[in-house]
Amino acid sequence: MVMGRRRQAVMEGQLYRKKGPGVGTLWEVVSLRGDGGTAVHVQLKRCDDPSTLKTLAVTALLDPTQFVPVAEVAPGVEG
Repeated sequence: MVMGRRRQAVMEGQLYRKKGPGVGTLWEVVSLRGDGGTAVHVQLKRCDDPSTLKTLAVTALLDPTQFVPVAEVAPGVEG
């Protein structure tokens, strides 16, 4: 678990919805990685295409202009 600047916890298995172009794309947190310094990165997989992965800074994931957390997703519902 990693705490962002806004005191939000990021944990494996959490879901986030991408804002902007590609609106509605649902991403799941696969792993969290530190670089040995202060930066922490998160690896995400696209829920509707698990072979699509992306890595970005936790601060980008917690930026409300880029992603919004998804509380729960009903079984079988994917972005």
